[in-house]
Amino acid sequence: MPKSRRTKGFTLVELLVVIGIIALLVAILLPALSKAKEQANTAKCASNLRQISMAILMYAADNKGKLPLAVAGRGDTNYTQGWFWSNELVRQGYINAMHGVDSKGKQFSGDSAFRCPSGIDEALPGFSGFGALYPRQGQNQQCVWAGWPTNADGVRTWYALNCITGEHGTIDKGYAQYPNKNASIDAPFVWANTHESAGKGDGGCDLTIGTPGMTRTLSNIRRSALVVMAFDGNAYNWSTIAGSTGYSARISGRHGKALNDGKDGWFNCAFFDGHVTLQSTEPYTIAHTSGVAKDAKAMSVNKNETIFWLHDQY
Repeated sequence: MPKSRRTKGFTLVELLVVIGIIALLVAILLPALSKAKEQANTAKCASNLRQISMAILMYAADNKGKLPLAVAGRGDTNYTQGWFWSNELVRQGYINAMHGVDSKGKQFSGDSAFRCPSGIDEALPGFSGFGALYPRQGQNQQCVWAGWPTNADGVRTWYALNCITGEHGTIDKGYAQYPNKNASIDAPFVWANTHESAGKGDGGCDLTIGTPGMTRTLSNIRRSALVVMAFDGNAYNWSTIAGSTGYSARISGRHGKALNDGKDGWFNCAFFDGHVTLQSTEPYTIAHTSGVAKDAKAMSVNKNETIFWLHDQY
């Protein structure tokens, strides 16, 4: 009788060795794959900001050089239904993007030039960037959304314009007006904020729009390769925040390797000449917290390379 053949299988030791090798390869490859993914996300984000900057320049070209308002609240004479910059760029046909809400009121959030792939979605109603304490904080990875003029026009965006608030406090003191040699927060874009809560009774953003020096045009940009137009961010404007790192907390340092004990990171930044660079938020945060500079002045630490305030062009 012929002898039966036995099929030789793997021993337990051999299986464990194979599993160990696979686990080792995964451990070696995962960081490289993660790094490659983040590099791809950063490149896509930079491309988004280039599209946004081109759309804003086209808007200005069609409006005699006038830059768009960043935000205007509802209820004023000029913008009765409100105004939000990303919504208007899409609504007026300067850039395409998913917008509006579904039948249940949920915001549409498809891929578009306003969607940073390193950002995260968040639940309704909108954003929480005003409360960010430092650039790398989780809420700085989120988006901003405004249903102006209607919810059908709302566009989720993970980017912010280089913007300050135009309201009684800044206008009366001349801080936000341009040109002004004593200015401290004269950014290229303006949030025409409402003032009824301050008891001024000026009908919303009428004061901002009607005040000389509050309207920004391309002629205000003397050094287009250095002046910041837009960047990774999810808040309407610049502002100091009690107990925070100041203005730099409004930049979303969501890219690359964490810096400064996890408080800082890297952000894409678009300039008025259309180019985009990847920069660290760390110098701005350190300039504020070290006592070398505070609040607005902290954003001027690299003004030979990156200009946030219009008066720093001189």
